[in-house]
Amino acid sequence: MTSLTPVSVTLKKQTSQLEVCWDDGSTDLISEQNLRRHCACSTCRSKKQMGIDLMTDNPSVTEIVLMGTTGVQIIFADGHDRGVYPWAYLHAIAKGEAESYLNS
Repeated sequence: MTSLTPVSVTLKKQTSQLEVCWDDGSTDLISEQNLRRHCACSTCRSKKQMGIDLMTDNPSVTEIVLMGTTGVQIIFADGHDRGVYPWAYLHAIAKGEAESYLNS
């Protein structure tokens, strides 16, 4: 997998998307719903293994917190705040490759 470095990360509230602009000039747009669906914290991974849907009535993102140089923590309106998304994982979510990223 190619190692990309983000140039900017912006929450686009009008379209409910996270925009990540990468150092190679490409841009990924990831819906808030997809971010919530692909949370990889231990609680969410356990729920997924048991077949429990992670979606809630409000998957909106309320805050994004930079986690050093490795990724971001995403805080959702439903109160979920355990998800830390490394840059490579955000890119994998955008490309529809979240599951293969987690299983590699």
